Amino acid sequence: MMDLTIDQPIDALRLLCGAFFLPHAAAKIFAKPVTLGFFQAAGYQPAEAVMYFALVVEIAVALGLVLGIQVELFAWLGAAFMTVAGLSVLKVSRGKWLWNLGGGEYCFFWALACGILALSR
Repeated sequence: MMDLTIDQPIDALRLLCGAFFLPHAAAKIFAKPVTLGFFQAAGYQPAEAVMYFALVVEIAVALGLVLGIQVELFAWLGAAFMTVAGLSVLKVSRGKWLWNLGGGEYCFFWALACGILALSR
């Protein structure tokens, strides 16, 4: 069942977590060569198939969280997905942490935010 209410702070977190998956999905559509290069650099094989799988996961998580459908499930999926994304960024960036230097900080922050959301349900 859809839950579009925003009467608690956790609802705002749910919407933010869902909405922040949309730019990730858009990059796979509108910046495909750069995004595919990242998946190749991270060592995923076949890189293009994994990239499209990631696109499907990102859209599913975004819709589930924004629309309030199966929030706990999609929040855990988002947390796991962003953890893998963060580990991939650390691999490609050779261990850089700060997001503004190309590191994984951003991904881990959103993984934790999704985990907090999942635990709140």
